[in-house]
Amino acid sequence: MIWRLAMLFVLVASQVTNVRGTIGGSVIKKGTAIQQPLRNARLELIGGPDGERIARSDAGGRFVFGDLAPGTYRLSVTADGFIRQVFAKTITIDAARRASNVVFELDPAPTAAGWVLDIYGDPIPNIMISALRRGYDVRGNPRLVRAATAVTDDRGEYRIFWLDPGEYFFYAASPPPDSGDPAAVQAVAPTYYPGVNTPEEAKALGLEIGREMRIDFRLRAAALWSVTGQSMNGNTGRSTSATISLSTPAGDPSLSRYHGQSSSTGLYPGQFSISKVPPGSYILTAKSGSGESELSALMRIVLRPVLVASPPYTVTLVLSPPLTVNGRLFIESQQTVDLREARVALLSVDDDFPSPRAVFAGKDGQFSVSGVQPGDYVLELSNLPVDMYLKAARFGRDDILEKPLTLGTRESPAELQILLGADGGRLETTVLNENSVPQSGVHVVLVPDASRRHRREQYRVAITGDEGRASMRGIPPGRYKVFAWENLEPNGYLNAEYMRTYEALGASADVANGENLQIAVHVISEPHQ
Repeated sequence: MIWRLAMLFVLVASQVTNVRGTIGGSVIKKGTAIQQPLRNARLELIGGPDGERIARSDAGGRFVFGDLAPGTYRLSVTADGFIRQVFAKTITIDAARRASNVVFELDPAPTAAGWVLDIYGDPIPNIMISALRRGYDVRGNPRLVRAATAVTDDRGEYRIFWLDPGEYFFYAASPPPDSGDPAAVQAVAPTYYPGVNTPEEAKALGLEIGREMRIDFRLRAAALWSVTGQSMNGNTGRSTSATISLSTPAGDPSLSRYHGQSSSTGLYPGQFSISKVPPGSYILTAKSGSGESELSALMRIVLRPVLVASPPYTVTLVLSPPLTVNGRLFIESQQTVDLREARVALLSVDDDFPSPRAVFAGKDGQFSVSGVQPGDYVLELSNLPVDMYLKAARFGRDDILEKPLTLGTRESPAELQILLGADGGRLETTVLNENSVPQSGVHVVLVPDASRRHRREQYRVAITGDEGRASMRGIPPGRYKVFAWENLEPNGYLNAEYMRTYEALGASADVANGENLQIAVHVISEPHQ
């Protein structure tokens, strides 16, 4: 009898373990009297033990994911001409629920279009139009981020389609140095809508769901520049041969068509010249040698629009080998902790300059970050042991949590020493909508009080689950405010002006070491103005 009960238990357990399920549904266009299915929409399923899975909707808008193992899944959809959508809740497959039917109703995406003319009213072909969105860098400084681009045709007309709704700034300039035929380039003065020269003067335009907005430009011609200079070895102070290229910010220097070459010998050692460059902002890259002997330099230059040819823009490039930053993690308590999962990253303060690859610490906390270019960096740690947090960090005499880590062209003997606090605070947040119903998929941000808002490591970000709950651990002790955003602008919470808009909407929280707080907040759904 006991043997039979044991066999029955094993059989039932195996059936529960081998439960397989399906997630299916349909994708349709929103707001139509007669249902319009959307074919060939791309469905992306994340979660469960099998990793990411992709499906396409058929001619009737239907899709299905079959043979799914038990687990929790996230489902999203993209379709050409429509706004991307993430299903509001996670989907659980288990013995109690083996199938789920999901209906996506997609909104048509906004479009921007217009004409680009010269001062005489004639069309200008081959001009790059960029749709820019407000963004913030790793220190919370405002910047404009390119969302999409288009090039004018032979009639001077452009069209940027499938944008997300929201506020955009529009910018017209000569095409970047990594596209098109250099002989066909017509240099124009870079211009922000509505005909101004700086982003501070630019006017934001709101794009609405399914609407097309006309945005026209009237541009004036500008002269081409020559960029000249000299390349030097930063270790010896002598001229050195180098390959120099100009690329747009965040562009790939290897694809640029603006190149120069200097030589370490000859009548003019180290000198280079790059001609016929349109006005605009560029990243100047220089490289010499290869492997362990490679030298490089990076700098930003701005070529302002002028009506007639000016003297060459002259620079001196000091090339140096990539730097290595050695360091160690220390734990405040006396407990022995394996730190091999701790990840150390140095993020470039200038988003257009490269950041070195993040590294994992050794068991004893030692690490080495290589391939670092001279510049300013902020420290970021992840995968710390549970309830630990970044408490202090010094590089030589510098406190790099109070200001960025600044690295020159020469290797420093200093070690990056990082102290981890133990037994950080814990916070359980429940996010409610305007009807006091728990809201999933919302960003919860823990913002320190005003005296610590320049300290990036004091912030915490999490996303709510099905019950509108989000958990945070390893919080440094102190006073905070908790905010929940339906639409969070990346790094916006690091900006003082941005936060002044929402200050009164946060919930206060005092966090102490080892304490577990529970708090409820209402979601902020309106966009930042």
